[in-house]
Formats: sequence, structure tokens, C-alpha cells
Amino acid sequence: MSSAKYNNTTKLTIGLVDADLLDNGTRHPNLVLLKIAGFLNDHGICFELILDPKTDVSKYDRIYLSRVFTFTAMPAFYEMAKGTPVQKKFVLGGTGFYADEPNIKIFAKKRTLDMNRLENDNFLNRFSNTKGGSCKFGIDMVRQMPYYHLYDNYVDKQVKLGFNRHKFKDYLYFSIGFLTRGCIRHCPFCINKLEATVRPHSKLEWFDDQEKDEKGHFIRKYIYLWDDNFLASDISVWKPLLQQLIDYGKPFQFRQGLDERVLALSPHGEEMAKMLSKSKYYGDFIFAFDNWRDRIIIEKALKIWKRYNPKKGTKFYLLCGFKQKKNDRESFYRDIWELFQRIRILMQYGCTVYIMRHQDYHNAPLSNLYIQIARWCNQVKFYKKMSFWEFSYRNQSYWEEHTLPPNGRPKLIKFEKFEQNIADGYYEHINMCPSLRSIVNILNMFPEQRNELLEMFNYKMSNLCNSEL
Repeated sequence: MSSAKYNNTTKLTIGLVDADLLDNGTRHPNLVLLKIAGFLNDHGICFELILDPKTDVSKYDRIYLSRVFTFTAMPAFYEMAKGTPVQKKFVLGGTGFYADEPNIKIFAKKRTLDMNRLENDNFLNRFSNTKGGSCKFGIDMVRQMPYYHLYDNYVDKQVKLGFNRHKFKDYLYFSIGFLTRGCIRHCPFCINKLEATVRPHSKLEWFDDQEKDEKGHFIRKYIYLWDDNFLASDISVWKPLLQQLIDYGKPFQFRQGLDERVLALSPHGEEMAKMLSKSKYYGDFIFAFDNWRDRIIIEKALKIWKRYNPKKGTKFYLLCGFKQKKNDRESFYRDIWELFQRIRILMQYGCTVYIMRHQDYHNAPLSNLYIQIARWCNQVKFYKKMSFWEFSYRNQSYWEEHTLPPNGRPKLIKFEKFEQNIADGYYEHINMCPSLRSIVNILNMFPEQRNELLEMFNYKMSNLCNSEL
């Protein structure tokens, strides 16, 4: 049971549910649940993170269920509770309940309701607010310190199953919070599409954990910042906050990425790049390149960035698959073409990429191609050394090496040789791996773009990377 205290006068047990964890598994803890747990812990109320989707939830007095992704299935215990008195115990929240709402008025209403749900919760408002601010009762989501031990039982169980404890570093070694909230971009695929400004949110000390181990070292030595668009805030906001992070000393990372375009568009872009170059940053610097139309701005920003950070690891999130439809071949080809052109530019600047597939990708004429491109790009060791064609064929040859009798076939071949193998009937009796099949399928679908597709599939970082850039 994940509670440090228990006050017998309350005689309550609260269930906390990370629906995404129960369905798909997640890399990060749910910040909302961490804060609810923090509030309950402050008041000595017993609580636990429910880890079994078949749990008997009748023992809980109240259950807070959070879902981030719309594709996440609801746990079995909730489906069983629907239509019964037990359903009334559930408080549901999170972007997973409305992020894909197409009606903008309904989306706005659901978004506002969700963002204010907990601070208007009639159960939480029975208890005093101990964190300061304007409200005397209930949880202040901005100021509430997360309870970072909420997922300890989950991690321990995974370790007992044989997983390396470091796999769960995001649960164990990071303080998590927002220094700012909001955005200025209005991207239609984003949960922040109705936002117009970037404003200060929490203070660092409100979410940075100070707990130390027996040797006096911080247990959570790193900081994850989940700000929506930190650099797009006013200089009176981002500059002192960034300086505070630099002076603070703990390695930090803006996990949702930074807006590269700001470096080119802001009169302070050079200063931003210079300050970030002097920071104790955790891992790669992460930016986003979601729209091909931004390529000129992105390249201008990259020139500024690389001037101050020539050797720092730089990664870009690349969104793809948005607004795909089953029979819209033209839109599908355009999306794939733009994706590879963004990859080409970033390869030239020595940047790695991480493919972010919008759920609309499922509707594409060849949805599996997005999966295979993501498998290539999102594994840095392959992306840096192989083209998409080489990665796809190496999937095939690796399988053959470990499945078929030795036949002396090469690990990598040119595409023309592969086509000859098809013509010779080799694959009539040998399974073709999904990545190779995806290449064959798109070439068959777009024969008139064959040469262009093959050129893109052979983009290779070692060939394209330009040290002068």
C-alpha cells in the first residue's frame, strides 16, 4: 500500500488508476496521480495504485482514474462497475477522454472541465489546502508536491519479473513538473490548440524532490520539465527560469521538447542557444519539426543552434500520419514524402529523430509503412548507420540467418538484387519481413514515383551529414 501515513479517523481507502499503464504500459509516471497521492499522503489518507485490471474495487471509497491517450482501453474493473453503484466511486479525468473530439466547442468545454475537475472535487475539498495560495480547502494542482513513491510497488514487481531496474529510471530518479503552461502555435493535432499564450505555472521548489539516500545524495537527481512551449514565453519568464535551472545544478530536460523555430524568430534566439549550451542538460536536446512548411525557419534555427552546440546530442520529434484516410492516396504519399524530406534535412545537420505517429496513421492506405519507418528512426543505432532500405533488408537477412539453414546469402544487398530475387521466385517459399513488404507495397502502389521513393529509402546519415553545417 503506497501510503506513508494512515489516520484511523478517516477510515478511507482511495484507489488510484493509471489506465495507460494497465493497458499499454507507459515510460513515465502520471503526474496528476502523483499529485493526488501527495495530497492524500499529506492528510494521512490511505491510498494505493491499482496494478491489477481485475482487482475487486469494492473495497475503495473513491477511485481516481486518469487516462492520457484516447486509444487506451478502460480496465476490466471499470467496465464491470458500469451500471452498478460502484461506478459512482470513479472520478475520471485526463486528455484520453477528449483529445480526439472534432467539435471545437465540445472540446473546449471538456478541456476546461478536465483542467479544473480536481480543484472542484467535493471529496478533496473536505480537506484543507496545506500548500498556500488562494484556496483554503482542496488540492492546488499548481503547488501540490507529487508523492514520488506511488509507483514503487509497480517497479518492484517489474524487477522481480526480470526487468532491469534502470528501465524504470523515469519513475525513480526524476522530479517532474511544469515551470510554464500554454503555447502559441494552435497546432490542430495538439491538446494545446486553443492556447494563445505561455504563462508561468509552478515554481521549481514546488515539485523538486529533496529526499536523500543514506549517503546524503539526492534520490531524484534529475528534473523532467513537461512545459508545452517554454521558449515561446516572454523573456521576463524564460530567461530567469532558465538561469535558475542552470544555477540549480541538477541535470534537467524539457521532455516534451523545445520549439526550435523560436531560435530563428525571436530577437533573443542566440541568447537562448548560448544559455542552453551552458546548462547541465540531461540526454539529448529535443525539438520538433512537425510541418514541412517550416523547413526554412528550422534550417535557420539549426544554424544558430549548431553554432553554440556543435557536439551536443540533438533530437527532433517528427509528427506523421495526421488526417490520413483510407482512400486518400495523394495525401498518404505527400505525408510520406514530407516525412523523408524532414529526415533528410536533419541528417544533414547530424540530428537524430523520433517518429511520433498520430493515431490517424491507422487510416492510411499502407499504415504499416509508418510503423516500419518508426522502427528504423526510433532506434538510434540503426538510424545512424543504415538507410531505411538497409534497415528493412537487414531485418530480413537477420531472420534468415537465425531461422534457415546456412545458405551463404549476404547480409545486405542492393535493391536491384532484391528485385531479381523476387523475380527468381525466392520469396515464394520464404516469408518476407513486414519492413520489406511495406517497401514492395508502396512501390507497387506508386509505380510512377519509383525512383523518388528509392532515393528517399536510401537516405543515409553517414552520407548526408555535413560537418560544415
